[in-house]
Amino acid sequence: MAFIEFGDQGSALDNSQIKAALEVIHRAERPVLVVYIHGWQNNANSGDVCRFEHFLDTISSFPEATGRNVNVIGVYIAWRGRDLTFPGLNLLTFYSRKAVAATVASQVSCLATLNELALAADDPSKKLHRCILIGHSFGGLLLGNTISHSILDASGAGARNANPWDMAVTFNSADSSISTRQLMKQLDYLYRYDPTRHAYVSRSPGEGETTAVPENRPFIVFLQSENDSATGKVFPIGTEFYNIIGLRFHWQKVPVPGHHGEKVSEREFYTHTPGNNPYLVNYHVVPLGDASPPPGLKATQNRAFEANLLQNHPDYSFYTSEHNDGHENRFCKNGNYNPDEARPPTGRELWRRWQFVYTVNARVPCWIVRVPKEIIWEHGGLWSDNSVAMLAALLRIEFPLTAEGKVTPPALLRAPRVPDLQSRTKRDKNGPRPRVTGLVI
Repeated sequence: MAFIEFGDQGSALDNSQIKAALEVIHRAERPVLVVYIHGWQNNANSGDVCRFEHFLDTISSFPEATGRNVNVIGVYIAWRGRDLTFPGLNLLTFYSRKAVAATVASQVSCLATLNELALAADDPSKKLHRCILIGHSFGGLLLGNTISHSILDASGAGARNANPWDMAVTFNSADSSISTRQLMKQLDYLYRYDPTRHAYVSRSPGEGETTAVPENRPFIVFLQSENDSATGKVFPIGTEFYNIIGLRFHWQKVPVPGHHGEKVSEREFYTHTPGNNPYLVNYHVVPLGDASPPPGLKATQNRAFEANLLQNHPDYSFYTSEHNDGHENRFCKNGNYNPDEARPPTGRELWRRWQFVYTVNARVPCWIVRVPKEIIWEHGGLWSDNSVAMLAALLRIEFPLTAEGKVTPPALLRAPRVPDLQSRTKRDKNGPRPRVTGLVI
């Protein structure tokens, strides 16, 4: 596992860390690169390091990984998410650490580093390669804001500049939903969902398949635990308090993606995270009931992870196989992880099936998903066995297997043409037109 640390102003603190990470990736023939950005109250020496290390060790030991000689590589992106350590006073750093995460995301170094790591893993000489980006809490804020500007990037020739990473996922993002609304609004302006093709297609007439985004390939996925009190309760209180002391009382009304002209106060997006915003959440994980394990599994722990990787999920359903009781925490003792410690099966399997289901709001290639507490418990439950099994299902949903058991690389996309101005006017027809003052060129 490699570490790359960023300072409060968004600068990489030691370029030799980036060099060391790239060397590990270059040496690997079959790299599966997982880049993780931690959240609040964590840094390069916190307990999250142990939990991430256990996650990497777990997936690298699965028969699916060992049978293909996959090189699981982890890169831990660290920033000063923990400032004060005195109990109670550390809670006062909410505003300063949130601001630092936003600063790191706004600077060049973080996106440049993510691109360089992903491109190294995506080298044509590699026999197999994957790059997964994960952000948690304020790390979800950092990841989402870092890559959102590149999601819609296009070249002058009209071709989509494909991002070098394969999948981007945030868990319990502790960001306001201001930028997420803007991203979804732009995607809703460019694309419409076509149920017959199961794809997001261009709103401009005459566009071909090269601009269609398959439904199973969203640009980014926001996963939100339904019982996360940190983002569901504390975040709105903290942002409202900041509004009061900052004398921020005037809010403009902005269009709601997918609501065809409806406008609401932007305060609704500032005080709610993406996964807790009723105007943006567009997917839910719904229970399908108890299940039996599929035959032929070789894993001895968290077998749903293997089950979800070995088969396709055309209906977006997946398995979990464990009680979500925090049993994984026993592998991190005092912040230290022992990779040689025996990991017997829990002996208490509980097989269930679940399904990602579109429910309401803008149907665009940006999924904001509410997840039951049986899969992600509270704010820090992203490393639970059931959450990891769901992540495996997302990977297979985005990259299904062929009949020969191989993954076909997706075709490169062209950027869709911008719809005509009349189309934009119709979609935003409610509300007065803004007055334009000053020099117009």
